[in-house]
Amino acid sequence: MAEAFAAEIAKSLLWKLGSFAVQEFRLAWGLEADIAGLEKRLKAINAVLSDAEQKQSKNERIRFWLNDLTEVLHDAEDMLDEIECETLRREVVKTTGSTSRKVRHFFSSSNKIAFRLRMGHKIKKIIERLAEISSLKSDFNLSEQTIDCGHVLHDETEINRSFESFSGLIGRDKDTERIINLLITPFKVGDAHPFVLPIVGMGGLGKTSLAKSVCDAENVKSHFELKMEACVSDDFSLKHVIQKIIKSATGERCADFNEGELEKKLEEILKGRKYLLLLDDVWNDDAQKWLLLKPLLSKGADGSKIIVTTRSQRVAEIMGTVNTAYNLSLLGQEDCLSLFYKCAFKEGQMELYPNLVGIGKEIVAKCKQVPLAVINLGTQLYGKTDEKEWESVRDSEKWEEEGDGILPALKISYQRLPTHLKRCFLYCSVFPKDYPFYDISLVHFWMAQGLILPSSNPNEKLEDVGLRYVRELMSRCFFQDYEDWDYVAFFKMHDLMHELALSLSQSECSIIDSQNHQISKTTRHLSVLDSDSFFHKTLPKFSNEFHHVRSIVFVDSIMGPTCKADFKKCLSEFEHLRCLELMDDSEFEVFPERIGALKHLRYLKYRSNANMKRQPKSLFKLQNLQALVTGFGLEELPKDVRYMISLKFLSLATQLKRLPEEGIGRLECLQTLFIVGCENLENLCEDMQGLKSLRKLLISSCGSLISLPRSIKCLTTLEGFFINNCKKLDLMTIEEEKEKKIQPLSLSLRIVLFASLPATLALPEQFLQGSAESLQTLIITDCPNIREMPDCIGNLKKLQNLEVIYCPSLSKRCREGRGEDWLKIAHIPKIKVDDDDSGEETSG
Repeated sequence: MAEAFAAEIAKSLLWKLGSFAVQEFRLAWGLEADIAGLEKRLKAINAVLSDAEQKQSKNERIRFWLNDLTEVLHDAEDMLDEIECETLRREVVKTTGSTSRKVRHFFSSSNKIAFRLRMGHKIKKIIERLAEISSLKSDFNLSEQTIDCGHVLHDETEINRSFESFSGLIGRDKDTERIINLLITPFKVGDAHPFVLPIVGMGGLGKTSLAKSVCDAENVKSHFELKMEACVSDDFSLKHVIQKIIKSATGERCADFNEGELEKKLEEILKGRKYLLLLDDVWNDDAQKWLLLKPLLSKGADGSKIIVTTRSQRVAEIMGTVNTAYNLSLLGQEDCLSLFYKCAFKEGQMELYPNLVGIGKEIVAKCKQVPLAVINLGTQLYGKTDEKEWESVRDSEKWEEEGDGILPALKISYQRLPTHLKRCFLYCSVFPKDYPFYDISLVHFWMAQGLILPSSNPNEKLEDVGLRYVRELMSRCFFQDYEDWDYVAFFKMHDLMHELALSLSQSECSIIDSQNHQISKTTRHLSVLDSDSFFHKTLPKFSNEFHHVRSIVFVDSIMGPTCKADFKKCLSEFEHLRCLELMDDSEFEVFPERIGALKHLRYLKYRSNANMKRQPKSLFKLQNLQALVTGFGLEELPKDVRYMISLKFLSLATQLKRLPEEGIGRLECLQTLFIVGCENLENLCEDMQGLKSLRKLLISSCGSLISLPRSIKCLTTLEGFFINNCKKLDLMTIEEEKEKKIQPLSLSLRIVLFASLPATLALPEQFLQGSAESLQTLIITDCPNIREMPDCIGNLKKLQNLEVIYCPSLSKRCREGRGEDWLKIAHIPKIKVDDDDSGEETSG
């Protein structure tokens, strides 16, 4: 990467050296002296790394020295990972017991003495390389510094101060009015159909935010029968664009549809309906591709309109209706100042710091009227009152670099990030533009790379630390389009932010496409946009470099007659792979057995792969795997899943009717379980009490699910319970029969969501009562047949938030001051209830 992160890696290594697995290994295998020597050498070199990293931008020799050191530290990480893998493998063998000879043989793969000798040799080689590099540090006059391990984060309440809060609004009133007028002008005979309006302008002006705010305007929404949007970005594949439009219109993914089926589906959706479509971030300047899509979009009713956002005048000429392009100008200087002050100052703070107002004016002048630059620097300075901090931004040498104001501003924002957040931000560049991140998945990707270390709070899990990182990057506007769905948050990176991350990470991250198929010996992360180029050009030519690679994301589908053999060969080359994601479909129905040899693999995701029917038996050898996200085509889930003893996050989509016993229910380390899109699933496994660490459980879009196992009430660590869109599910199946003697439950739930459950007639009283001392938020939405609040609601002492939406009978009973259940809920500080059938909300 442009800057080395040796200090963070060294800190991670020192933490790992003190971990349980390594401590157990050094005692059991007689390598105390070797590992102690490595620890001593790391501590000595770590003392000067903070000073070295501060000086690297101005001293090329120090930067090269740090890069050499980083390579050795990466090799040390791989070595410690091998120790951890072997320790976990032996733990599985030990826990299978003497009766499971077949299982023990399955996991038995290494000779203890040979492994000890091999590790001892590797440790000695790393110590020698560290000693050689360490001997050079005196040449740079580096001083020892105390490393501050604390990660200072912004106030949690400022999470919503993200890009969406400011952009596209201040100073754009006239633009908004003009565009709305163009959209709602009545259709006349002879008008273009569909009418296409391009919004054109440089990156960072707020084209997307402006377009979205226009589409959300009430007079625009009421003018169209159907509203859709699709982020196109670099890939103007007809199939992908149609899939995105269909998903926006209906929610259907249509992953297994061919092009002809997709075209027919789109025609059915649009036929006779006046629609508004936003095609965002279009780069395609190939007129033929647009001419293939345009006739399909002509199937809508007269008056249908399309907004296109683009940086390219050529794209506007190809797609736009004649003489319609709307050129978005730079933001006025006074509007830029207003925007900056809104981002940088707390309410009432400006009057107290007139000097900062003056410095802010000078900073804004350097942003050259680009809103994204203004917003980014304003949020960086939010709440800070030290003049030196403001002056350091104003006087930064980054302003001297070439650019239109936006790139220097973003680089300054990046430089001001804490080191641990810099690494997390840069690693996002392995995902393509406009990638739809969701928080828990990204956190596990970071965890797999070793980017998240424990906090000083022993009760805070690594996942919690990672989620704080996400919120911090959001509050600093490195992420945008944030949507909080209670159980998960979705967001994206602005394309300019993605370009910044890519430019700063190019020494470690490589993109393989039809134009580029090369990687270097420093490449550790691969993004494959063209799988054909990768398999037939990159793989044969650069196979010697693949043992360094730690993550690979296949953006393109893996198709063709040799795809399975190609993929198998690919897996055999990635000796230290930690993350593997398949974003699109593949032709093979099962992973190659070879995947079981990827012992370092921690993150495996193939959500969009509908063809993958089974998982190979070897997959369950992956004791290091921490996150698994399966595709929607999965037809089998063997009991062997229980051997994945490190699994913390499982997102499961399956065609099964019932989850097998002694499988998922044995995953004692599992913290997050998503069961999503399992349309055939009628019952979960009964042995869920074995999930002793589970903190979040989501069950969504399981249309055949009829009951929940009563063992769910044994999940004493569960904090979030979310059930959504399960049409046949009756929540009362979780309750004990009334005539039975009921043991008081002791649960730890903080938030519960019940949504779209028409078969549920009553809320589970025993279940809710069990969390009387912990439950803070209860959300009930679209449950039309729930008639009343249970009596236990008055016993929920910690309940702070209650929402009742689209539940006609229940909403009526919860009316403030009038409803029959009002006295039960009046003690709750925040109450949101819609007013009968109108959908209007009232708050208490």
